[in-house]
Amino acid sequence: MIMKTHLGLTTFFLFAILLSAAPAQAYIDPGTGSFLVQGIIAAVVGTGVAIKMFWGRIKAALTGSKPVDDDDDE
Repeated sequence: MIMKTHLGLTTFFLFAILLSAAPAQAYIDPGTGSFLVQGIIAAVVGTGVAIKMFWGRIKAALTGSKPVDDDDDE
């Protein structure tokens, strides 16, 4: 019961803060823009690599079968 109250209050204050924010009138220079683009590309590539590494486990979890152990460490 207390947890739901805190979640409700937190959500209310978050929306109140977001709705009361004034425009920033800020400038993003090309260096900052390219940094943001690099971060987005890194997140997409990192997600792809993580999915590739754990694809066997993901596939096993979705199909309900046992994951295949393909380690070559003998």
